[in-house]
Amino acid sequence: MVSNRITPGARRLAVHLEWANQFSRYAAAMAKTVVTQLTDDIDGSEAEETVVFGLDGKTYEIDLSKKNAAALRKALAVYVEHARPTGRGSRRRAPQGSRATSGRRSAKTLFSQLDAEEKERFRAWADMPTARRISDARVQEWIDAGRP
Repeated sequence: MVSNRITPGARRLAVHLEWANQFSRYAAAMAKTVVTQLTDDIDGSEAEETVVFGLDGKTYEIDLSKKNAAALRKALAVYVEHARPTGRGSRRRAPQGSRATSGRRSAKTLFSQLDAEEKERFRAWADMPTARRISDARVQEWIDAGRP
């Protein structure tokens, strides 16, 4: 004879299944919307973008409005104009025929064309005893001054 009684284990399973069914209906009805609002780090107004920049080997980011982002770019423009790009950022392509594309070394610098005694005199005159990079413009100033 088969009993119609529900065992305690079956009852727990039924309760668990009912709870899971109700939870899944609740979870399906829930929706989540996340809104990220940027605030200008300078003046507290609504920011339009996050600007990333680097200085002294450190990378910084700042949330700025269009006005403040333009002001930052304008303030840095003169420095960026004279700087060399480095690292993995957006690199400029090397012009055709340059060392990067042809494998040949570029023309010698003015400093590299000086003899050892002239290099010593230039370094003393320019107060650059250990500089590794010396611009042609600086060497040309020394030459124009009569190679003192």
